[in-house]
Amino acid sequence: MKLLIVAVIILGVAWWVWNKNRPGSLRPPGTANLDEETAIRPEVDPAAVAAARARVSQAVPDELLQDALLDATPQQVARLFAAVPADVMANALGQTQNTPHTQASAEQLAQLRGAGDAVDDLEIFKFD
Repeated sequence: MKLLIVAVIILGVAWWVWNKNRPGSLRPPGTANLDEETAIRPEVDPAAVAAARARVSQAVPDELLQDALLDATPQQVARLFAAVPADVMANALGQTQNTPHTQASAEQLAQLRGAGDAVDDLEIFKFD
């Protein structure tokens, strides 16, 4: 019985290692080794880019998808971009015209100053 349990554990670990290192895997390569400026960026699997492209707006550049796919699967990237409102995405991609914002009224500015003074009075940084 013990031999059977050990064999199942060994087979499970071997299967996990084989699936993890399989060349056609859509697993993200990660960015853990990209801390240095001279670090070489890992290649993103073209199948992962194609899978993400099928689920994400065509307005999102491939370079942005490739950056996202360094740390996420195509499914995670699709959920991430789906959660971003269309107007926010358009602003991020520079696809909207800048509209002038209205100036804050004197009453709003006074209210903000009052809030700032209240925070200053909290003395949360006093370490006596």
